[in-house]
Amino acid sequence: MQIEIVTIGNEVLSGRTIDTNFAYLARLLEEASVQVAWHTTCGDAADKISEALTRALARADAVIMTGGLGPTPDDVTRKSVATVLGRPLSLEENVLASIRERIARYKWRMPKSVESMALIPRGAEVWTNPVGAAPGILIVHKDRQPVILLPGVPHEMEALAKEFVLPYLRARTGRAVETFTLRTYGLAESILHERIGVLGDSWSGASLAYLPSWFGVDLRVTVAGRDVAAVHDTALRAYNELYARVQPVVYSEGSRNMEEVVGQQLQELGYRIATAESCTGGLLAKRLTDVAGSSRYVDRGFVTYANEAKVELLGVDPEMLAAHGAVSEAVAGAMAQGARERARVDVGVGITGIAGPDGGSEQKPVGTVFIAVSSPQGDAARVHRFFGTRATVRERAAQCALDMLRRHLSGLPLEPSFE
Repeated sequence: MQIEIVTIGNEVLSGRTIDTNFAYLARLLEEASVQVAWHTTCGDAADKISEALTRALARADAVIMTGGLGPTPDDVTRKSVATVLGRPLSLEENVLASIRERIARYKWRMPKSVESMALIPRGAEVWTNPVGAAPGILIVHKDRQPVILLPGVPHEMEALAKEFVLPYLRARTGRAVETFTLRTYGLAESILHERIGVLGDSWSGASLAYLPSWFGVDLRVTVAGRDVAAVHDTALRAYNELYARVQPVVYSEGSRNMEEVVGQQLQELGYRIATAESCTGGLLAKRLTDVAGSSRYVDRGFVTYANEAKVELLGVDPEMLAAHGAVSEAVAGAMAQGARERARVDVGVGITGIAGPDGGSEQKPVGTVFIAVSSPQGDAARVHRFFGTRATVRERAAQCALDMLRRHLSGLPLEPSFE
């Protein structure tokens, strides 16, 4: 099955809104072994929407459209789709009742225009929105081509896609699908590819995708076929063989991120942590506290950008700063120890570096970052060279600090070893 995704919205075309809906849908459909063959973006105009749908129907097995289902005058997706498919709109009382009930629950005033969200093309199936008002709509064109309409609000679209779209397409394809993701950090995509080689060629019906970002490289394997047992056996063999090949750099599986892994480690050890950050400006503390329940192990964070702050808040020796400079292994170690001592916690982390775009030197170029950890397991420090913009250097430094914490707390070598 080849699908076209049509994103609708002037805000997307203007560049003011990033099209996260497409990215989410494409990843979700990959899990069902459904190929996204085309992606179109058009504005909030009836003629543009009609043209996009007509083109999609001429080449795709199914179409998913997001956006334009709200109550405002520029929400014309329903009307455009109804015209192209020859399915007149009618007011569905049960849908309207559901919308009214939701609005009453939150004690909102219901404008007359909201009723337009209950206009449904004739013969369509309605999917109740679990987190919003506008429902999802399924129309099977000429008894063969599904046309799916989803709201443009990301959290509403995601909820409907997960609850209705994915199961519907899986059932329609009639194929068994299994997928798994190994999340890695510490090796570049090209080096991982060299290490894995042609391993995946022996997995019948499977595909291996490399998904790089500054958080590392995710390895996603999708296995699809008609035989449920064969798909399961292949997926299990693929998992075992791939994991054995890259295990030293695997930090989690599925969608679990590094801060969740580190948070679990801290809880299991009964440790509390304090961070001391210079170039990352509190990004590490933010990452740690992004996890629900992190108050059980995160105590505080120090953002000590100026040398005076390092001395005053963390107790870094001024003579050390003068001798080694703020960006040095010695100062990173002193920051980690100072955070640990001043907060009276088990673990301290120190980060100091040059995020750029200016401030580098021949000895310490832009992207030089020192990271240190102090804990009951001992003290450790490392220097790293990150490339990219100021933002990516900071993001990579925070991710690297989390991985260093993970390895340190687990008793693993700070540098991955395949021996």
